[in-house]
Amino acid sequence: MESNSREIPAKGLLPTLVVSPADVIDLRRELGGLDEFMRQAALRRSGQALALPKVGHLLGELATVNNLNLLKQTDRKDLIQFLSDLKGSAPVVHMSFAADPSSAFMSKIINWFRNNVHPQVLVQIGLQPSIGAGCMLRTRNKSFDFSLRKRFLDNRQLLLDKLAEDRSK
Repeated sequence: MESNSREIPAKGLLPTLVVSPADVIDLRRELGGLDEFMRQAALRRSGQALALPKVGHLLGELATVNNLNLLKQTDRKDLIQFLSDLKGSAPVVHMSFAADPSSAFMSKIINWFRNNVHPQVLVQIGLQPSIGAGCMLRTRNKSFDFSLRKRFLDNRQLLLDKLAEDRSK
């Protein structure tokens, strides 16, 4: 499908599958490799058979949601610039869980953040088994602890009172 060459707006669209800063770096690297391949292919003699490199699922999805054609040099250039800008300026939220969250759960989290916080927010996932259940969330300016561990610590006296009450019965 051919699309008109155009610049990606500063508020370009990110597919739900692009989650973390590492994804942006990987996309930028893959797109740079594709751009270099296309540049070298243009220098070759015409008539030579040329096998185009396969484009990864994330890069294909990114190009599709932004209506770009990766065969066009201007579209690749615009997408490279968008990814570079995104790497430097996208808000990043760090979330820690006790265990790996499912991809369906993360998809819901990403969609919520992009609809309610910022359309280009990136989420970096970490594991911290000591939190038990729930999660810990950290931005550049704030930190939130939504863990079961924190809930128990906050309500320690209530828990001790209930245990003492049960013993006295």
